[in-house]
Amino acid sequence: MPGPSFDLDWELGLFKAVRALWRAVAPSPAPLFDPARAATLAAHGPALRVLGQMIAGEAVRLQPARSEGGVRGRDLLIPAWIEVCADPTLNREIMALRVVVAAELRRLRLVAPEEELENLFVSVSAAQDAANGLSARLPRFAEAWAEACALVLRGRPDPASLSGRARLIEELRQSALRGETSWRTPERLALLRATPERGAASPPVPLWGRLHPASPEDALGGDESPDKLDQQPPSAEATEREAGAIEELKLVQLKPQQGLELPTHVFEKVETAEGFNGSMRQLDGEDELNDHMEALDEVDLSHLVRGGPRASSVLKAEIGLDVEVPDISRVSPGERAVLYDEWDHRAKNYRKGWCQVYPTQAPRGDQRWAMEALSRHRRLVERLYQDLAKQRAALAPAPRQADGEEIDLDAVVEAWSELRARRSPPDRLYIRARRQRRDVATTVLLDLSLSTDSWVQDRRVLDVSREAVLVLGEVAERLGDSLQVLAFASQTRNQIRVWEVRGWSEPWSVGRGRLGALCPQGYTRIGPAIRHAVAGLRQRDARERLLLIVSDGKPTDHDRYEGRYGVADVRQALREAKRDGVHVHALAIDAVARDYLPSMLGPGGWTILPRPDRLPEAITQIYGRLV
Repeated sequence: MPGPSFDLDWELGLFKAVRALWRAVAPSPAPLFDPARAATLAAHGPALRVLGQMIAGEAVRLQPARSEGGVRGRDLLIPAWIEVCADPTLNREIMALRVVVAAELRRLRLVAPEEELENLFVSVSAAQDAANGLSARLPRFAEAWAEACALVLRGRPDPASLSGRARLIEELRQSALRGETSWRTPERLALLRATPERGAASPPVPLWGRLHPASPEDALGGDESPDKLDQQPPSAEATEREAGAIEELKLVQLKPQQGLELPTHVFEKVETAEGFNGSMRQLDGEDELNDHMEALDEVDLSHLVRGGPRASSVLKAEIGLDVEVPDISRVSPGERAVLYDEWDHRAKNYRKGWCQVYPTQAPRGDQRWAMEALSRHRRLVERLYQDLAKQRAALAPAPRQADGEEIDLDAVVEAWSELRARRSPPDRLYIRARRQRRDVATTVLLDLSLSTDSWVQDRRVLDVSREAVLVLGEVAERLGDSLQVLAFASQTRNQIRVWEVRGWSEPWSVGRGRLGALCPQGYTRIGPAIRHAVAGLRQRDARERLLLIVSDGKPTDHDRYEGRYGVADVRQALREAKRDGVHVHALAIDAVARDYLPSMLGPGGWTILPRPDRLPEAITQIYGRLV
């Protein structure tokens, strides 16, 4: 155990006060760019992310680059701002071209060399090849790329103004911008290596970046299995802030003796935040993240250290961790699994019986949570019920009737054609307004993974999701509709739990009570959960079948069920559902869902809400529209 530590708080306070005074009287630094002219990733990122996903053929993320940026796995590291010229439209086009080329490099799955100069050489060559490939596939790309390269060239420094290796690098970059390929020789790379560094560096090219390793060089070692690590997110009271994307990550697995802190003497004056350098400092469990953000902005976050107690504050930095973890299984004796296939996009085939789904009855809870939630949403439930009841009471036109209020022109034209062809015409030539019988079976599939324990606008995601299902269940019960509610979470392919919250034949009061007992756990192996829900819908004797998914849609599990593999399996499960006549729609309130749902469900198959309080109304309105 660490010994007692005494802080000299008055000296620390004096230091902070003097620093704050200095920052107040010191002149502010000039802005790095002109907001009226520059294109910023913050403003254009959402639209460019969709464009990048179309080119890459999978979900990608756009992250602000700290330096040159580039491509690191599914992360496209893009400059936070681009101001090549005074025209904001041209700057936006250059940023869009940067995203398109980066997405094409992601699609090509190129290997990033470790040696710096070789990486530079290969990265520029790859950007050239990607641009040539896009020019052949996209009609206007070649023209836009040539204009952008000419514009960027005008702003490049004269190679003669640089010296040493920087001069050769600048000549190489300008040759690539002119579309030349004569520089791509082993002799040029050897010359780069032989030339020493002197003077100022060649500035990066805004149209492309570097190739970065998609995963750490060494997997985590040691005796501690990853499933034993603390996977719980911080509490709702903890502070959470975003950090910039880290382009290269180094993993550090602590050995038991490394977890021992260095001794701290009582006269240590100022608390500091610093990057990992191999030694351990006293861990700070206080939630003071906002006070330390200025220092953390200057800390190198490229080391990931596993071990230690649960954090009270979280600084979120995108690091692209991809670690191999063995299968685990925690199944009670006597439980029987239902086996489902899983799609392997690399082999373009199914892994037969690969996933074990354990159907489980959700525990019965009391009605207290449901009653409290209904007291907040009672007016909403009543309004939604009235809207859907009025919608269903409206008469729908039924064509080709023997009698009716209007003439069916399509039927008349067909009858006239039959007469001209000397065949017997049909006698059903009228339209009659009548109520349509709705024969629909609906399953709601609720994500219970640990990601639902996150908070959006001071609301826990799972709490909002449960209330949305509660409102939908109340309306469906009053309308007399057939509704099943399932919830799912996973712990590798060997243990996927699908809880039945409300069965087809159970009273809604039972499901209402079970909703209150649900809690976040496990991971999101969503493909098998979809297949299990669709299998249940196939057994229903209904004219139409609907599956509503409440999840961020991000495939995640211990055993590498993520990235392109996970997305491909979910996409295949959705194809199977469509083949079986099941209509699928997904809803989410988490911003991360925009990275996954569009590429998996396509246009019209998903809804992402900007505010969590809109989910209960939205899910019921979508249900009414689809049913």
